[in-house]
Amino acid sequence: MIKEAIGFGSTVDEAKEDAILRLGAKMEEDVQFEIISLPKKKVLGLFGGSQAEVKAYVERPDKPNKKTGKQNQKSENAPKTEKKAKPEKTEVKKPEPKVEKKQEPEIETVDQSLIPAESPTGKAIAYLNAILKNLGCENIDVKAAVRENSALIVLEGEGLGVVIGHRGETLDALQHLVSLAANNAGGYFKITLNIGDYREKREQTLRSLATRVAEQVKRNSRNRALEPMSAYERRIIHTAVQEIEGVSSASIGEGKNRRVVIFPEGGTPNMPRRDGGRRRNDRGGRKPSNTVASVPSREPKRDTDIPLYGKISKE
Repeated sequence: MIKEAIGFGSTVDEAKEDAILRLGAKMEEDVQFEIISLPKKKVLGLFGGSQAEVKAYVERPDKPNKKTGKQNQKSENAPKTEKKAKPEKTEVKKPEPKVEKKQEPEIETVDQSLIPAESPTGKAIAYLNAILKNLGCENIDVKAAVRENSALIVLEGEGLGVVIGHRGETLDALQHLVSLAANNAGGYFKITLNIGDYREKREQTLRSLATRVAEQVKRNSRNRALEPMSAYERRIIHTAVQEIEGVSSASIGEGKNRRVVIFPEGGTPNMPRRDGGRRRNDRGGRKPSNTVASVPSREPKRDTDIPLYGKISKE
């Protein structure tokens, strides 16, 4: 069974995120996308323009037919028999055996030498190797697990901290560039880039953060806004919040400032207001700003600042 949903946004990434939320997809599901229309800017900032429209779809197994209904029908059609007296309960029920949950099979990766160079994954790996070389990352083990419309590329080695960056920002940017290289010939082929088990650890951290903040929202009945995150990390937060009763989440903002707001269920996803509109320290005074002025102070003009050629007057 294929389930699909259409999302809208000012950019393609925001439209994908909106489609995933409408679809209610989980992190482990392989979501595919189809770009219906790209965003168009308004003429002179006033006329026309349209949002990006993206369709997200995921294939899920059909639900098995319940046998309880058939059994009930058979019992209704069966001839009625006299009820026998129930014997006294003397048997001791045996404890039910614990059913262990089946662990999901690990994704098998192969060495990059076994990936065809002309395939989308091969093009992505070639582009990735060129960037790693320019970054000075040597002796890096590159492996990949290829599926029908997606691939997972895993890097292992020393000195890969520069590839991860601050909270994975560099890794996400590199993943985007590698995806563009894989889709250079058209279509949509999903590339996921990982370094060791970094994304798994980051996902656990984000899920713990979502749970902790959601409990604060339920206790105080006040909205809480998280720091700006990438679309991948926002999706992890949304998935975790969906499993908690009494709270909801939504993404607000644009571009790099887009973030998740967790709010009480039935409320509105507005940015939380600060007390009095100002930050205050523990002593009640205004908290000093730690930001540095972006515009440096001007220095007096020197003789070298005067243009080489003066104004030319017509005689």
